[in-house]
Amino acid sequence: MRHLSHSARDQLERCAKSFFLARIARAPKRPAVWLAGGSAVHEATEHYDLMSLVGTADRAFNVGQVWEVYFNAQLEEARAKEPNEHKWASSSAEPIAVWNQIGPQFVQSYIDWRERCPWEIWTTPDGEPAIELDVSGFLPGCPVEIKAYVDRIFWDPVMKRYPIVDLKTGKRPPSNADQFGTYSALTKVKFDLTADLGVPFMNRKGTVGKPFELAEYTPEYVGAAYGEAWEQVQRGDWTANGFPGGCFICDVQSSCALQNGPLAHLYDPDFPGYRPL
Repeated sequence: MRHLSHSARDQLERCAKSFFLARIARAPKRPAVWLAGGSAVHEATEHYDLMSLVGTADRAFNVGQVWEVYFNAQLEEARAKEPNEHKWASSSAEPIAVWNQIGPQFVQSYIDWRERCPWEIWTTPDGEPAIELDVSGFLPGCPVEIKAYVDRIFWDPVMKRYPIVDLKTGKRPPSNADQFGTYSALTKVKFDLTADLGVPFMNRKGTVGKPFELAEYTPEYVGAAYGEAWEQVQRGDWTANGFPGGCFICDVQSSCALQNGPLAHLYDPDFPGYRPL
């Protein structure tokens, strides 16, 4: 590995075995309908905000058409990895047909919020709008680059703050501020911008969730946390946690010895008959 990210560090903390299989052994990942849908929502809302900045969204943005383009592209990418959709991870309550109904609603809920919210999309000193903004960089205490792309950074003209917003298409809000804190620290280093408020936008509810104050997430604090994660990677500590409910959503469980996965003999050194490719 040559870099870390919030998702990588989070996966390492939840289950180091899953981290190893996905990011070191490069085991094949099982597609998931909710991942395809979530990615399509992100792409469609990014499309909307970019059009809004040039003043063409009101007359040229068609939610249904834009959704169809992005969701179909995500599905085709998933099918290229696994043609048999029966092997995908999918909630029985939200298969592809349901996502074709709720996906446009999630996009529209974001548009409605943007139209009533006074926040303005921040622009970097180089003139780049803070939409899917690359804030990747190095932090004190971590010897490798931390990759990060922020959904949005806004300017709040009322409270005079720069909120970091991340779109959430799942049912549960974030349990902690770590993702926002990572973005905040990297933004401070790269742009010298103090964006110390993290706000999840809950697409299913059409409004923001509980905000997180990020003052404690200094570059030094966040860098030290990622430095510890990198040390664990270097030690090769790949303990399988098997946390409740986690194995169900794990996209590499078919390669896990703990799950007796059919591909474990190819990717998991803990499998008795391990024969790597």
